[in-house]
Amino acid sequence: MNLSGTPAGLHGAVTRYRVMAFIVGTALLCLTTVVIFQAAGYHPGTLGKVVAIGHGYLYLVYLAAAADLARRARWRLGRIVAVVCAGFVPFLAFIVEHRVYQQMQAEWAAEAASGTDQATVSG
Repeated sequence: MNLSGTPAGLHGAVTRYRVMAFIVGTALLCLTTVVIFQAAGYHPGTLGKVVAIGHGYLYLVYLAAAADLARRARWRLGRIVAVVCAGFVPFLAFIVEHRVYQQMQAEWAAEAASGTDQATVSG
């Protein structure tokens, strides 16, 4: 535990998750655009393949970052499933990332408040 009462590395894990959520969300929007163009009859060729493969590899890194955060924060299955699904549903990565960050901040605030309450009682 560090001085703020959160497990060591949790803040870094949240930052890594947030960065990967934005990257994967953006890559997914690019991939969705490519698929829309393909459905309209325009075939982007190599660009489409690069975007698809890029999103696939970035999604794996995103999953690793999310798994690290889930382990450190001791998430329940529901939150883990939401985070996993966020990487392959357009726009959902941005929404889930925002909610996860708000929930983590609320948990940190609650831990800090309970830590100061305990220090006041024992001091």
